[in-house]
Amino acid sequence: MTDFFALEAGEYLDRLDGLLQAPATPPADELVRLARALRGSALMASQQPIARAAMGFEALARGLREGRRQWDTATKQLATRAVDDIKIFVRNAGKWSDADTAKAEALASQLEQLGGRPSAQVRAAEAMGLDAGARAFVAREGAAIASALDRAGRALRTNPLVHDPLQQVLKAIQPLRGLAALNDLPPLPDLLEGIERAIGELNRTTGNAPPGWGDLVAELFQMAATSIAHAAREVAERGRPDPESAEFRRFAGLLVKFMDSEPDVVPIETLGTIVRRGTAASATRPATLGRVELVSHGEHLRQAADSLERAPSATQRELRAHTLAGTFRVLGAAGGGPVAERVAEFAQAAREAVSSGIAVNQATLFAAELRKAGEVLSASGSGDETSTAAALAAVTLAIRRLGGEAVPIESLMASAPAPAVRPAPPPPPSTPADRARRSAVVPAPPIGTESATDIAGSWMRYQQLVAGGVGPASLEELISGGRGNGGSNEAVDIRTLLYKGASAQHRAQELRDAAKRASGETLRAIIDEVCDLVVLAIEPE
Repeated sequence: MTDFFALEAGEYLDRLDGLLQAPATPPADELVRLARALRGSALMASQQPIARAAMGFEALARGLREGRRQWDTATKQLATRAVDDIKIFVRNAGKWSDADTAKAEALASQLEQLGGRPSAQVRAAEAMGLDAGARAFVAREGAAIASALDRAGRALRTNPLVHDPLQQVLKAIQPLRGLAALNDLPPLPDLLEGIERAIGELNRTTGNAPPGWGDLVAELFQMAATSIAHAAREVAERGRPDPESAEFRRFAGLLVKFMDSEPDVVPIETLGTIVRRGTAASATRPATLGRVELVSHGEHLRQAADSLERAPSATQRELRAHTLAGTFRVLGAAGGGPVAERVAEFAQAAREAVSSGIAVNQATLFAAELRKAGEVLSASGSGDETSTAAALAAVTLAIRRLGGEAVPIESLMASAPAPAVRPAPPPPPSTPADRARRSAVVPAPPIGTESATDIAGSWMRYQQLVAGGVGPASLEELISGGRGNGGSNEAVDIRTLLYKGASAQHRAQELRDAAKRASGETLRAIIDEVCDLVVLAIEPE
């Protein structure tokens, strides 16, 4: 490692020496680049004192570039002597001593004093890794993005469905996306994310746009141009942009309005006359989510929860929450099966929380539930479908209750097929005494109506019964076994509850529709029930 460092550092020092000996003024940018490369090479080789000396030379080069130090004969002599001293340090790397460490520190301090002390704003920017060159890069690329956005806005005002200007914007965004310190410059990352999200939605839009939509899209892109130009200018002047600037708040509001006003899917009947209605191809049916996809969605939800919690301003929090709406829409359209249906219900509840403002007003609680859902899906690769579906149902219930919503328990029940038994409707409560007697003994729920065969499923069933007017639980009535009920607990022949004849055929047709969306154990249960219904359909009503 030491030998390789000596070769690499020697090359950098020779190039620096060549620049310093030239009769013309050396380019300051090249001096800074070579000094920074020398410092990085020393750090990689664990030569900290040499890296410290290279940092001092880099400070002198930045002083020349930023005008704090003039290039004259004295500066040329000092820089040349510094390069010669660093060459000696490199030769001594294999037999380093404490005296060499002291000399390297003294050289670094001398060079930093010659380079001058930068301003407080420049020091703050450099503390994040943004020197004058990086700030100039942000300003230049930000201006290019703003220009592309402005041209796209004018084109979209004329034709909201044109796509060529959108590709030019994406191409202009790429260089700034590659900046390592971009995440330390809020709200620039959220601005770029919002622009890319809007372009993605526009690329998926086909057909006729609603009236006024073109003006909204054009205003969104032109405000994005204003916001990113303002932020890039602040980076160049102060080292960091204002995350709560008026331009960014205006852009966030327009983006939320745009995402809430996307054109809906138009029925094909409204676009022409159907001569002959065809049969839907089976290949168009959504596929069931696999374990790999579930784990991938889980990791994404966990990252989204962290991003929402780390939002440094209220405007960024609102923008990040509404950006998640697209993710929830994708999850809501994924395949069939018990887990996929629970995922769709969770996505619908989360999307409603975003659109109602709950995800922003209660960001910490919403992010916690989002993280729970991500953990459930991430662990679904090693768990069974029943436990995964039950855990997702619990998260969905918690999200819907964030806004104080009275959640219908039926919407959280699993989609397991019902048995070939016709459920008997409960008798209407005639008196308060009857309601109290019925609340004494809670009947067992029909098979397939609970989301899990555990205490969570039992509690959900109990809440369903209470919502239906059963009345409060009574331990006394439970112990008495419901005696005094006027003989209403007489045994009922189970054969009177079975499907027969036409009712069995109707039930089989329902199961046929359910089988198109089922798989695995659920599909096998449907097949078993259909086999039972074949026998029952032969019998008369």
